[in-house]
Amino acid sequence: MWWSELEAMASELALLQPHLDPCADISPQATVRGAVSVGVGSRICHGAHIQGPVLMGRDCLIGNHALLRGPLRIGDGTRIGFASELKNAVVGQRVSIGPQCFIGDSRIDDDAYLGALVRTSNHRLDGASIAVHVDGQIIDSQCGKLGAWIGEGAALGVGVIILPGRIVAPGSQFGPRITVERNLPAGRYRLLQHLHSQPLE
Repeated sequence: MWWSELEAMASELALLQPHLDPCADISPQATVRGAVSVGVGSRICHGAHIQGPVLMGRDCLIGNHALLRGPLRIGDGTRIGFASELKNAVVGQRVSIGPQCFIGDSRIDDDAYLGALVRTSNHRLDGASIAVHVDGQIIDSQCGKLGAWIGEGAALGVGVIILPGRIVAPGSQFGPRITVERNLPAGRYRLLQHLHSQPLE
């Protein structure tokens, strides 16, 4: 199951050796602690904080004041925006994560796009373990914290919220402010809005 990949990633990164490529551009005002490996051509901007273990590929961009808490694996060419927070996640290649997002206990596949303020909810208010719907079955993940699996090429608009354990199908598009409450087939989704005008006084 996809959440077992998070456990496997954490086990692999427990052996990670720190390495900051000489061709990486790391701001003197960024903080890098613990086992962190940064690939050639990657850039870490002013105020970013990275706490290992974190394995980052080549040509990545970590924006100002972003917070990355390992274990994390980040693929080549991925861009993470201003003040976004990531923890315990597998992030593919060429992923774009906008400003002020939260990605926790999740998997994001290649070429996904997340607009500003996208949130992956990763725990239930009642404290129960996260149930995941897979092929018509409900499976107890036995995880107290579990976010989302965002498929390849999916695009999420500003302010999308994904409830724990949900799967966003590859290639799907979700317009701004949608709350993803259940798994949906691949498609384009938008939130209908009804506005009523009133005369100015």
